[in-house]
Amino acid sequence: MRYDLVDLTRQVLSKLANQEYLDAVIAFRQKDLKALNLHSKKFIQIIKDIDILLASDDNFLLGTWLKSANKLAKNPHELRQYEWNARTQVTMWFDNTRTIQSRLHDYANKFWSGLLEGYYLPRASTYFDYLLRSLREKENLKLKEWRKEWISFSNKWQAGLELYPVAAEGDALAISKALYDKYFGQRNRKRNKYHFETSGRRVLRFTH
Repeated sequence: MRYDLVDLTRQVLSKLANQEYLDAVIAFRQKDLKALNLHSKKFIQIIKDIDILLASDDNFLLGTWLKSANKLAKNPHELRQYEWNARTQVTMWFDNTRTIQSRLHDYANKFWSGLLEGYYLPRASTYFDYLLRSLREKENLKLKEWRKEWISFSNKWQAGLELYPVAAEGDALAISKALYDKYFGQRNRKRNKYHFETSGRRVLRFTH
């Protein structure tokens, strides 16, 4: 039941994030700096919220995937190799150059806590920074430079060994209710009906 709740909420918020992304792109094409800044910030916040939501269920954790790969290693060399393999499979793959990403990038992408915040969020933030800089400085989008930065970041992330949680944190029901009201509650309310009191990711109290 908790899995279905988290998955459904994730799907709804993903649709909302997609719309904010499209609105940001439209704003860029229309050279509307204010709208681009607004929609890019909304997109980033939604992704952060989805990551917190996913962290509340064991089935949506990047750490679980990485741990399952690392358990196969028999020595430090294999540990690094299996970690790299696991990270690469769900992100960029490896047939890329400094300026051209793999055609298989995001082929096996996952909605996992840790992957969103640790990989996709920095990538999206960098992309929006390039769009905003282009409008502020009234110059063409430096797409080639952005691709270099994206590929470089991906390669470093794939080679990383930082740990990610392997156990769920937070109350999935409380988080889902809070996110529902945050994004779909009555627009004329000055504050959400449901709100978080948190310590890191974990929801300590849920009030209304």
